[in-house]
Amino acid sequence: MTAPRLYLVRHGESEANVAGVLQGQTHGALTATGRDAAGRLGRALASLPVAERPTTILTSDLRRAVETAEIIAEALGVNPQHLPAAREWNVGDLDGLPAAALRDAIERSGLSAAEFAPPGGESLSELQARAARALDDLAREAAEEPRTAERERTLLVSHGDFIRMAIGAAASMPIDEATAIALRNTSLTELVLGEGSWRVERIGDASHLD
Repeated sequence: MTAPRLYLVRHGESEANVAGVLQGQTHGALTATGRDAAGRLGRALASLPVAERPTTILTSDLRRAVETAEIIAEALGVNPQHLPAAREWNVGDLDGLPAAALRDAIERSGLSAAEFAPPGGESLSELQARAARALDDLAREAAEEPRTAERERTLLVSHGDFIRMAIGAAASMPIDEATAIALRNTSLTELVLGEGSWRVERIGDASHLD
């Protein structure tokens, strides 16, 4: 069998994305544009040779991710499974506020962006640790013997900051660098498993939208 692969997909455009507000762990819905983009990705993946298509679909249990996963899953004929550990950064009391509110709160705190935790939420350092644990769990499952086709190519629908922190964890990247990674809605990031850990092979591929 080939090396296991993990595809990290950011959810489609959500209503909160359009409004420019923080959505953290709230259950925002997709827009029509978001649903269309998810459909495009699903069709692009379904057009791949059978040996290259995702065999398992996991998703954050937040609505925008679940909706995205269900659209992709329909194209691939795979039932998505929920993975709550892949939820977005918990921004606590800042949920629903303009994005500028987070920047202002970080500045007022005197802490680095990595260490600041919104009231009732988690810091980016904590988010990266959570993402790293999720990657470790997926690596262990993919490497378990006997190897099965279902664990060869896993697609995980998640969120921008979770995926950035997962990339940072896999690539040993400082958090401030990871937060600057550009990820369009429904973009695909590819990781390959080797010697028990994930290697980042592709970041933010959105060619299905061209």
